[in-house]
Amino acid sequence: MRRMMILGLCFLLFSPFPLAFSERCHPQDKKALLQLKNDLNNPYILASWNPKEDCCDWYCVRCDEKTNRIYDLDISSSVPDPDVSGQIPPSVGDLPYLDLSGSIPSSLYQLPKLSSLQLDRNELTGSFGSFNKPGPYLILSHNQLSGSIPDSLGNLDPERIDFSRNKLEGDASMLFGSKKRTQTLDLSRNALEFDLSHLTFPKKSLIWLDLNHNKIYGSIPVALTTVENLQQFNVSYNRLCGEIPQGGRLQRFDEYSYLHNKCLCGSPLPPCNFKADI
Repeated sequence: MRRMMILGLCFLLFSPFPLAFSERCHPQDKKALLQLKNDLNNPYILASWNPKEDCCDWYCVRCDEKTNRIYDLDISSSVPDPDVSGQIPPSVGDLPYLDLSGSIPSSLYQLPKLSSLQLDRNELTGSFGSFNKPGPYLILSHNQLSGSIPDSLGNLDPERIDFSRNKLEGDASMLFGSKKRTQTLDLSRNALEFDLSHLTFPKKSLIWLDLNHNKIYGSIPVALTTVENLQQFNVSYNRLCGEIPQGGRLQRFDEYSYLHNKCLCGSPLPPCNFKADI
C-alpha cells in the first residue's frame, strides 16, 4: 500500500501532463492589466505579464488575500524604464479595487463610454475637471481633492454623487434641481460655501442628502418638505439660520441633523422664541 502511494506521488510530481490549478486572479482584472500593458506600449518592465499565467503572480501586481482583486500596482524599478512615461492610461479605471495615489488623469474625464466612476478612499489630490458622461455613479469621497466643483457638472445627472470628506470649496448649487434624478447627494465634510435658501430638490427620487460640516449659509428651503422619500438628512455644522420648515419628513430627523448652525430654530430644535437662561 505504501509503495502504491509513493508511486502515485511520483506520477503527480513528474507527470508530463500539467496539473489543473484554479487561477486566483479575477478575469476582469486580468483583462484590464493586459489592456494597460498594451496602452503603455508593452514596456520591458511588464514582460512577466503573460496572459497564460495567474496575474496575481505578475511583477508589480498585488492581489488581496481574501478577495483576490488587484489593489496595488507599482510600475517602477531601480533603473527607470524610458518606455514608461506620460499620464496614467484610462484603462487603469477598469481596476475597481485599485488603491490610487496622485491626481486624477485628465484623460479619464473624457472617456465617452464611462459607465461609472468610483475612486473613493484613496489619496487623490488636486482638483477635478469636466466629465463627458459620468454614468449613474460619481463617487470621489475620502480623498484630498481641493478647489471648486466645475459648473459643467450641473449639466449632468448622476443618480449618486458622493464628494464627502475632501477639501472642496465654493459653490455646489449646480448639483441641485427639481428635475434631476438624484437619489444620493453627499457633500459632507468639505469647505463648500453657498446659499441653500432657494434651491430645489427632486421630489420623488431623493433619499439621501448630507451636507454636514461645510460653510453653507441661508435658510432651509420649504421645498425640502415636498421630498417624499427622504431617509437621511444632515445639515449640522454649517452657517444656516431661521426656522426649520414644518411638514414633510424634516421633523422625523433628530436634533443632531441640525445642530451647530448659526441660528437655526424650530422643531426638532428649540422654538424660535426660545431664550436660554443666563
